[in-house]
Amino acid sequence: MHLNSTFVSNILDLYGEGGQSWIDGLPTRLSQLSAKWNLRFLDVMPNLTYNFVGLVEIIPTGETAILKMVPINKNIATEVQWLGCFNKGVPKIYWYDEEHSAFLLERLEPGDSLKTLVRAGNDETATRILCHTIRDLQSHQQKKSTFIHISELAQSLSLLKDHLEERILSKAESWFCDLTTDRTQDVILHGDLHHDNVLSSGSTWKAIDPHGYIGDPVFEIGAMIYNPCDCFPKDQSISYIVERRLKILAEELSFDAQRIKAWAYCRTVLSIAWTFEDHATIPEFDIAILSAIDQAKI
Repeated sequence: MHLNSTFVSNILDLYGEGGQSWIDGLPTRLSQLSAKWNLRFLDVMPNLTYNFVGLVEIIPTGETAILKMVPINKNIATEVQWLGCFNKGVPKIYWYDEEHSAFLLERLEPGDSLKTLVRAGNDETATRILCHTIRDLQSHQQKKSTFIHISELAQSLSLLKDHLEERILSKAESWFCDLTTDRTQDVILHGDLHHDNVLSSGSTWKAIDPHGYIGDPVFEIGAMIYNPCDCFPKDQSISYIVERRLKILAEELSFDAQRIKAWAYCRTVLSIAWTFEDHATIPEFDIAILSAIDQAKI
């Protein structure tokens, strides 16, 4: 079983010796789950990052499905709970195993991510699909559940004190507070809705890998502004791409344009804080994104 170096490095960065122990025990866990759920393990999915994802066959039906596991159960439990809150725009859950922090879900086919459109030079189309996905998720919430409120995420910004320009950090902290004061319109949020996390399913698109939050609907636009990190469009300047995306969001969604811009800024600074927490680095690309958001006219 081959695990890519990025995945291994991320698990070790996050969980240390416990992460190595978890990686070493993956074959045993896979065997136990396969026996319990009557599965046949087929292959490791490509480009793993923070979760183990494998392709399996459900032996009684011959149907293929996706098996997902993480070292800490809390993350998986939140994801399973989140997926159960929607009747459109997400894959179906088959089984959940709390003991192994694992679940089995629908395989989306063809399963291409929106990144494929960006790579093909269709960034505008990808942005509009993300807008449609946001509308679907926010209009097809079957039930309310208890998730972290996005206001609590602001705590992570303090990690950047003395590591990020004070002007940038102060603006993000102030806006974050202002944007989360009124909670009358709060909805269930994916929290990490970007190109890698929206996959093709027949003629439609479905969202995967949620963080799972409650909060301002406009927060959802934030993660797509600086993604996909590994193939951000290069045919135009960063400033042009960011401004065009922000304008499309304002066109497609019933959100205030300045609120869109403010959340794009705050969510990018939050991403920088999380990167710094995990890898002790400040990504220069994200700093360039912040400058582009500042300059954008929408």
